[in-house]
Amino acid sequence: MSGAALRPPRRPASALLRSAPLSWVLACALAAPAPASAAAPVEPIRPGERPSPGSTEAELWYGMDQAERDIKTAPALVRDPALNAYVHGVACKVAGEHCADLRVYIVDVPVFNASMAPNGTMLVFTGALLRMQDESELALVLGHEFAHYRQRHGLRGWTKAKSTTAAMASIAIIPSVVALAASLGGLASVSKFSRDMEREADRIGFDRVVGLGYDPQAGAQVWGRMLREEKSSKRSKPWPVFASHPNTAERLEDTAAAAKTHAGAPGEIGRDAYQAAMRPWLDRWLAGELSRRTYDTSIQVIGDLREEALRAGDHGNQGLYGYYLAEAYRRRGKNDDRQRSAQLLSEAVAHADAPPAAWREQAYALRERKDAAAAIDAFRRYLAAAPDAEERPFIEKTIAELETAP
Repeated sequence: MSGAALRPPRRPASALLRSAPLSWVLACALAAPAPASAAAPVEPIRPGERPSPGSTEAELWYGMDQAERDIKTAPALVRDPALNAYVHGVACKVAGEHCADLRVYIVDVPVFNASMAPNGTMLVFTGALLRMQDESELALVLGHEFAHYRQRHGLRGWTKAKSTTAAMASIAIIPSVVALAASLGGLASVSKFSRDMEREADRIGFDRVVGLGYDPQAGAQVWGRMLREEKSSKRSKPWPVFASHPNTAERLEDTAAAAKTHAGAPGEIGRDAYQAAMRPWLDRWLAGELSRRTYDTSIQVIGDLREEALRAGDHGNQGLYGYYLAEAYRRRGKNDDRQRSAQLLSEAVAHADAPPAAWREQAYALRERKDAAAAIDAFRRYLAAAPDAEERPFIEKTIAELETAP
């Protein structure tokens, strides 16, 4: 049988949109932007504006609406009202008159990423919320994504991609974005804009956020942190999240230069409000960071968080950061990592906010060092802090053995 006989009948783009997985729709919309010289001028979207029925943009929005319905039922969606209200509130500040047109979804994925679809659907990964440190940084990142929406960058890509054979063929090989989001590639593989669009979004987002009175240094803080994380990675290629973006060093240079034009201008940082909103989630998100098993970068990320908290005078998370940094070193297990881990554990348990698990790991470390009395005390502190611990019978047995050992 010939290859032609196996080929399915060609279907119209609207039919493909109705049946396509979310990632294919987004890939077509965002991954193949038309060259600037060939693209027709596209006006920024107006508040409350909807596509004209039957238009190319209406096709695109239809697919985005289907995708959004899937996102609403995704297991990885964070549904906590307080956290969502805070992040949505910052997004609304940035979006201004467009606030009613956007929906914000927080997705529990431990990588730095955020994206915004052409129909106003904004996704924010918990890995980004962990890495950012104040409201001005969150506003900057959301401002960048909002600029993509406002400038209709997705429409430009869809206009080009819907007539591309390669894009149509991708429907058979790309799984849903919710599944993709569990990996580092995640939404990055389906949210690529041209570098010129990225630069435009950087500029518009920066101007909008600074115009609201936020700290002009926020961008330099975010990209400086990301550059340190990239340098700590063993990857030889750019991270998928930023493959289509200007490189991080360039973005750091650009945002630092832009900030200099506002030197001396007071800027709202909003650290207290941000930290209060994120603090209930830090334990979970730090555990998620370690679950990636990229310990070189986790050590950089958590070390940065710990140092910045100390620099800001926030002593409330030192025990938590210290414990997870100790765990990152312990799990990596290179050279003197175990000694460094032990030192960090000892420092972590000196803080009132140390999680119960810090006392458990400290107890095991002390037992290994043959300090039975200190190990027993640490085990008991752990059980007091975690009375419902599943391993309670085993630990009680361990305590008894230590107490009766010669």
